[in-house]
Amino acid sequence: MFEQMAEYILAASTIQLEIFEHEDPVKEKDLIKKIREIESAADDTAQKLFDDLDKTFVTPFDREDMHQLIATLDTIIDLIKSVSQRLRMYRPKNMPAECKDLAKVILRGAEQIQSAVSELKTMKKTTKIFKAVRKMTDIESEADELYHNTISNIFKNEKDAIELIKQKEIVENMERTADRIEDVSDVLKTIILKTA
Repeated sequence: MFEQMAEYILAASTIQLEIFEHEDPVKEKDLIKKIREIESAADDTAQKLFDDLDKTFVTPFDREDMHQLIATLDTIIDLIKSVSQRLRMYRPKNMPAECKDLAKVILRGAEQIQSAVSELKTMKKTTKIFKAVRKMTDIESEADELYHNTISNIFKNEKDAIELIKQKEIVENMERTADRIEDVSDVLKTIILKTA
């Protein structure tokens, strides 16, 4: 189920990038709908994980860490959905080009999450998990840099205050997504250190 959550994150991240790569409103509407469906399926999986965790006497690793990992993975998908909802509701006239770069960074983070989570089943390749964890941290730093540059450019270039607020809020949610990717790396580090 953790692997399923990682797959949902990867799928939602891929669709998010697609949204920023296309300017077709009909296609955007379909892509946003797909993200909503993925988020709903992820919520079901997260709830099942919580329920199973509650019923299981012996867990593969610490209950608290499992709970934290589930919650953080679910939050990433929620934030991706939040970005797509804001795009649909606010209908900004244009978005900074850096949003596509942020979406690419988030997608790379999703790939690292999937790589690391796939190793939790056996815990035999902890070096692979640590490698992914390091990359997640680097990705978050890269996203921070992009975020600050993007916000700076929005304030420098956008003259319409309402458009500025729309763009800023969408970019902030993308940056929060990258922050949660780093949170996943922290939880994974804790799990590895406790089970080593």
